[in-house]
Amino acid sequence: MKTFRKIVIITVFLLATFCLSAFQTMEEDVPTLKNPNNDPLIPLNPMTGTPVSDPDLLTKPPVFVPLARYPSAFRPSSGHSQAQWVFEMYVGDEESRPILMYYGAMPSGSVSRISSAIYGLEELRKQYGGVIFAGGTSKSILESGILNLELWYGTNGNQLYPELPLENYQKFLNKWSKLVYPADPNNLTLNFSEEPPEGGRQADSLFFRYASTNQILWRYDAASGKYYRMQNSVEDPNSLEADVDASNGEQIGVENLIILMAPHEWAPNQSVVYGLFTVKLNYITTEPALIFRDGKLYSATWSTISEKYERDSQRMRPIRFYDNEGNYFRLKPGKTWVHIVMPGNPYYEVEAELGSSITPGSGHWKMPYISFKPGTIEQLQREVEELIAMDIRLNEPYYPYYFDQENNEE
Repeated sequence: MKTFRKIVIITVFLLATFCLSAFQTMEEDVPTLKNPNNDPLIPLNPMTGTPVSDPDLLTKPPVFVPLARYPSAFRPSSGHSQAQWVFEMYVGDEESRPILMYYGAMPSGSVSRISSAIYGLEELRKQYGGVIFAGGTSKSILESGILNLELWYGTNGNQLYPELPLENYQKFLNKWSKLVYPADPNNLTLNFSEEPPEGGRQADSLFFRYASTNQILWRYDAASGKYYRMQNSVEDPNSLEADVDASNGEQIGVENLIILMAPHEWAPNQSVVYGLFTVKLNYITTEPALIFRDGKLYSATWSTISEKYERDSQRMRPIRFYDNEGNYFRLKPGKTWVHIVMPGNPYYEVEAELGSSITPGSGHWKMPYISFKPGTIEQLQREVEELIAMDIRLNEPYYPYYFDQENNEE
């Protein structure tokens, strides 16, 4: 009997030790979020590191809202300044679309110029366990496996690129909160720090060029600690103006500006001639990223690989960022804007904000978007040749259409 009791006690002790070890390992896999002055009474948004006014919103799923900004008559649109994150993707024909992500906070008013869902959006939604509020969407995308999608055609029921009133946004959010798993703030936690990481390169500006009619300038303002956005228009491609949120008239500004380099591939069941592609974001082991914060540029990596936390919780986590030593990269508390490009997309310093002459050490960065442009091979060739003339050699495996043709000509 004593022997049996000893066996039971030892077994219980070993099980407890194993469970504690597993719990500690899982906790170590998840970034920790600290309140200002370690005050437990101040709830923080795990996606921004800033206080929330309504903690109940942290149990609601993240909401993704794609916006159309072309033609220029669609600008200014509204809702950008209230979004916690914005992911901007290229969709072809010189057009890029910002995808607003709301979590832990509501837009202050209507969100305008709601666009259709696009390829790549489902992978983004899935990564955060969110829902999508979009306008009229093509049959091919609806049949591609997109989930948790709320289609909105405006108050008249037949509008293109409609405005989504706040009351309808709230209605949809309440509806989907009952249909999906409640958001887990611990699952969505990223790492933040007011103090910038050591190192980094001077980054007073970033000139991001999607196309001649779609050029964006981000300018750092030391007083506010934000990067502010300017953009040109189709009608006046040679001038850049402050990009404002129509809901409050404020220029769009963010604490963190990220270039996310992600694999692209042709969209499913689509002919190459249509030039439709998608972005791969799920189960990525590691890919490069550039992170701008506090007037500095940092080289980093990102990952969405499944680890012990995913296996134990059966949930996916947000895109995670790491420094070059493999530690979690600490973002600045606040909002974040992400430009998604392919690995190998060049970037370099130029002599001035809108310059073109390579000038190392200037602090003015330029990135010409030449990532996936199927259907516009001639334009891609011109841009590639321009960069090669400046001794900027591309990562050839990511540009097979150009280099295959180049080799065939030889």
